[in-house]
Amino acid sequence: MNVVLIVVDSLRASSLDHFGGTGPSTPFLDRLSEQAVYFPRAYATECWTLPTHVSMFTGLMPSDHGAHFQTMGYRGKSPTVAEILADAGHDTEVITRNFIFDGQIPGVTRGFQKNTRPLADWGALNPMALILAAFKPRFRRALEETGFFRGHNAERRSFMTDFAKTMMPADVKSLEYMVDRMAQQKESGRPYFFFCNLYDVHAPYPPREHSLLQSFGSLGGCLENAMLPWLMPQLSAHAYLRPGFRIPDRGRQALLRRYHRAIELMDAKLESFYMTARDTGLLDDTLLVITSDHGEAFGEHNLYLHDASVYDTHLHVPLWIHHPSLGGKVIGDVVSTRELFDLMRSVGLNEGLEKTFLDREHRTHQPVALAEHFRYPHVERVLPRYQQNIAAALVGTHKVIARREGLEYYDLLVDRRELDARIVTIEEFETLCRRDGFDTETIAPAISHLRSWIN
Repeated sequence: MNVVLIVVDSLRASSLDHFGGTGPSTPFLDRLSEQAVYFPRAYATECWTLPTHVSMFTGLMPSDHGAHFQTMGYRGKSPTVAEILADAGHDTEVITRNFIFDGQIPGVTRGFQKNTRPLADWGALNPMALILAAFKPRFRRALEETGFFRGHNAERRSFMTDFAKTMMPADVKSLEYMVDRMAQQKESGRPYFFFCNLYDVHAPYPPREHSLLQSFGSLGGCLENAMLPWLMPQLSAHAYLRPGFRIPDRGRQALLRRYHRAIELMDAKLESFYMTARDTGLLDDTLLVITSDHGEAFGEHNLYLHDASVYDTHLHVPLWIHHPSLGGKVIGDVVSTRELFDLMRSVGLNEGLEKTFLDREHRTHQPVALAEHFRYPHVERVLPRYQQNIAAALVGTHKVIARREGLEYYDLLVDRRELDARIVTIEEFETLCRRDGFDTETIAPAISHLRSWIN
């Protein structure tokens, strides 16, 4: 069977279930939650792109696959799902303009035979180009401070132009290209595994189909456009990890509005892709997974973007699965996106759904999600709270975050925002889980994970 994995970069679950606000309008995704298998309690293994994708590709935790902020590459021996399916005769391709997958970071695209980067059309008066030209020294300095653009990329004369073009919304091109490739494969009769990372919901959250800028036809749009060159470089350089950082509330609200508007635009793009693929029979023999790699913060816990966190605003992601033999169903069990590895491998090799999280028996014994975060080493004067690696374990609605200060416990049933932490021991956490009916075997992975981080 064919496998298609679509990852909407930075799409958090809390905005879709309207938790904490009105949220964006997403009529297609709302319908998809009824037509496909929908997991409203899916969790990523980390809070940013590289480690979470490698977890989906290998089934491993970041501490096991080793691809995170402190290594910036996957050099492990475990095969990726792309390698496994390519060896089994599938054509494999990655489709995205996200620079994480442009070949500069070792190992992340291992097993993909083709790498396609659809980019926006480029015009001489492109507004992003004008902004970069006006603020070039500030942008270059901020981007190089992030640690992502040093070495080869930072030294290229076309560095700023390439970066600007990558930031421009172009996911329509990615999805249209993928439909064409799926049709070509169907005609040829060759099985395939396509992975598409969609980037239009990622910062700076394009609020319009072909532009990063709001319309200049209103005062609010002009003020927001003037704010971006000041605000985005600070966030890109992780300044929120330093003492004294703050964003005026109007700036935070503007970012959240842009984010929700970008989600609304993405909803329409995904609907066009899905309806075309379904109506032309391209999904008749294809497993389609639509999910996210991590969430996004807009001041929650004093954080922005996606860094330094194992809070739910970053780990809790949406997950939809279309399988030709399954109808629509909402499954409220806790699952981890790293389990997509087993699902994609098993379906691609025609081994069925047993021992995957689409198997009820399998889910019953593993209602646990684990996460880790390896701290970012390229920011100076970081607050002590962020100068550490952290981990989390979730069993049902019981969550613990492991820090050097102790184990922070949250009851997500009554404290979804994770505002009321209390320090517990591992034994106390285990007792709380048992009170909800979880047995020793079920709890064991979470307990083992926590012990490995505090010892």
